[in-house]
Amino acid sequence: MTVLLLASIGCKPTEEANDVAVGLPVLGSGSHDLTGVLEVMGDRQDGLSQPQDLAFDPAQEGLLWVVNRRDDSVVLFHDAGTAEQRSEHIVDPYALHFMDSVSSIAMGPNGYFGTCQDSRNTYNGSGAENTFMGPTLWSSDLDVFATSNPEAVEALSDLFGMPVDLGSHLDMLHESPNCMGMAWESDNVYWVFDGFNRSIVRYDFQQDHGVGWDDHSDGIIERWVDDKVKRKAGTVSHLELDRDSGLLYIADTGNNRVAVLDTNTGRRGDDLPSTEPGTDHYSWNGGDLTTLVDGEALGMSAPAGLALIDDTLFVTDAGTGRIHAFDLAGNELDWAETGREGGLAGLIAVSSEELWLVDEDANEVLRLRP
Repeated sequence: MTVLLLASIGCKPTEEANDVAVGLPVLGSGSHDLTGVLEVMGDRQDGLSQPQDLAFDPAQEGLLWVVNRRDDSVVLFHDAGTAEQRSEHIVDPYALHFMDSVSSIAMGPNGYFGTCQDSRNTYNGSGAENTFMGPTLWSSDLDVFATSNPEAVEALSDLFGMPVDLGSHLDMLHESPNCMGMAWESDNVYWVFDGFNRSIVRYDFQQDHGVGWDDHSDGIIERWVDDKVKRKAGTVSHLELDRDSGLLYIADTGNNRVAVLDTNTGRRGDDLPSTEPGTDHYSWNGGDLTTLVDGEALGMSAPAGLALIDDTLFVTDAGTGRIHAFDLAGNELDWAETGREGGLAGLIAVSSEELWLVDEDANEVLRLRP
């Protein structure tokens, strides 16, 4: 194992090193101590308010998006990690629905991104829940995001006989209340962790309806591994897709494990009821779901955030405040203490030696870099 660890960080083993657990530099090189590695990059003064997840925009260098659960908002960090870093706090005009209790963000290189909402659609507690909730599609163009479309506002207001401003969302599908995690696949296709239905769902928004409109009828929704995963209330369950292999890594928080779904397996099953007319909603049978990491066996309690880079899977444990690293066979490579029990959520990897994550209790964005 020592030789494998040394090889994984580009070192050559020596006789003296054979009895030493080297580990990964980004997690303290086997010391389990992040002193000199962890730094705070943003806090509540930047507008962070129970941050849940984060993502770098692949189309805009140095632009970090962070989603806030408490006020349904986004904080943008421009020139993130540099001396010129600055922050911007933004709330969409109709975030109380389209980003209500946002849990996760997934960005593609096509100028779009998706969010999932840990909500049963109460409009921030202003109404009774109706479970009309699921993932939302947005534009990452900062001239579009969080704006209003005057043409849509006028037309929809006339149609409903009351003021209607649906903000800047480009599309939304409504089959996954308590949506806890999200991963981008291609085009406008995303995978989500459906906490309400205890399943993994593949959403294809297809053609978006334009800024602020409401026609969601071309959506395609595949429900996989029904009742095989479990939400833990108040804790995110994030996803990572290896697009080369088609393997979807799942923080199955309620079952205290990291699971793997082979998205190359299975077949179409029965049609399912559709919340919105026109959408194609059906079950997907026979998907191969396996356990990669048994959390209980490793002292984990609530796997939450995931990041996949260079065949290494990093996992935040919201319960213990630890960060773990595994190879893709599920062998533990290293782990480190953050001292932040209960707060760790989303995690991303810029490289094998640079991780960014959020602490929702401390309202902070953190960076790990040796």
